[in-house]
Amino acid sequence: MRGNLLIFTVGDVLRQFSMFITFPYFSLYVQALGGSMVDIGVVNSLRPLTAFFLYPIAGYISDRYSRVKTIVYTGFLSAALWGFFMVAQDWRWLALGNFLQGFMTFYFPSSNSLMAESIPSDKRAMSYSLWLAIPMAAGIFSPLAGGYLISVWGVIPAMKFLYALTFLVGVFIAFMNNRFLKEAPRENPEETKSILKVLGDSYRDVFEILRWLPKNLRAYGSVLVLSFFLNNMVSSYWVIYAVQALGLSEVQWGLALLVASVVNVVLLVPAGILVDRLGSRRVITWSLLGGAIPMMLFPYMDSLIQVTVIMALVTIANSFLMSGAPAYMAQSVPPDRRGRVMSTLGQGMLFINTRGGGGGGPGMGTLLTIPSILGAVLGGFVYGYNPKLLWLTFGVSMIISALICSKFLD
Repeated sequence: MRGNLLIFTVGDVLRQFSMFITFPYFSLYVQALGGSMVDIGVVNSLRPLTAFFLYPIAGYISDRYSRVKTIVYTGFLSAALWGFFMVAQDWRWLALGNFLQGFMTFYFPSSNSLMAESIPSDKRAMSYSLWLAIPMAAGIFSPLAGGYLISVWGVIPAMKFLYALTFLVGVFIAFMNNRFLKEAPRENPEETKSILKVLGDSYRDVFEILRWLPKNLRAYGSVLVLSFFLNNMVSSYWVIYAVQALGLSEVQWGLALLVASVVNVVLLVPAGILVDRLGSRRVITWSLLGGAIPMMLFPYMDSLIQVTVIMALVTIANSFLMSGAPAYMAQSVPPDRRGRVMSTLGQGMLFINTRGGGGGGPGMGTLLTIPSILGAVLGGFVYGYNPKLLWLTFGVSMIISALICSKFLD
């Protein structure tokens, strides 16, 4: 835990006390500002829509220009854009804010690549586990804090306060990244090209990368497509279903997420050690199978205790997925293609998103934007037809993904 890995970790620790508190309750914020179930899905589809057009450029820039500068500039931009969420008058402001937050796309291929190049190759899973576990440990009470603020102040005042805090934290992190992040050695020097040349080369690179992908990464890409489609279909409605269908309060939902966070923090480091010893493929396969059953049982729970147990079981599978999946991607891609491959397939992150977050992040890539958009838009319609179908479909897709991993991953 030093150098760039330490700086990335500190940044995520700080986000746990601001931005990450908002994620589990964002759907309630959309509702409070007049949005319907379908509107929630539309709002969450807009960030990956922007990303669809920008990821090829982001990947191209990541492999040819300064990654640190890209991370710093997009950090300042993102901090400013949280202002839309802070002053929103109705749900359409959130839609515009999410659309513009898609420009954060430039951050992720650069940060993913810099992260992969800053950790020892023989301890990738362990390093990713520490990067995830330390911020989660620091923010273990964040979901409960968010639920408490909403119960005391109401949804709109609490969320506006949290987004103001997110703006301040975002500015601080951007200054910190500018001061302390260091470029990793690379073969490709910086190039100066016209914007039209960059655009042409960027989109051509996407097709070149798709042709280059070996069989194992094509199979893994199909698993990622399924994961992002279902995550974006379901993630916005965990809190809605828990509060409105299962009868939990916002504080009780925060308590269930708190228990899940404790499980995650406890398991992430041992999971990373196990992945480094057993290999990513085996751990990913069994984690997908292990998470499918509690996923399908969630909509049939009827008490806080039952919901908490299910969330803990889902999180056990999640802990191993979050350690093994990015390690598999990092070990499967050569450094000279890492930025472009990660702009296409993301960080390789497989996970079960129980907190929401607007559709994006380091796991996103060009190939995953379309299923993310479709999943987010369809989620509201499916929820209106039969909410239970969301979690049942997600569970079945995890079983299918496990079979693909067992057969095709190296």
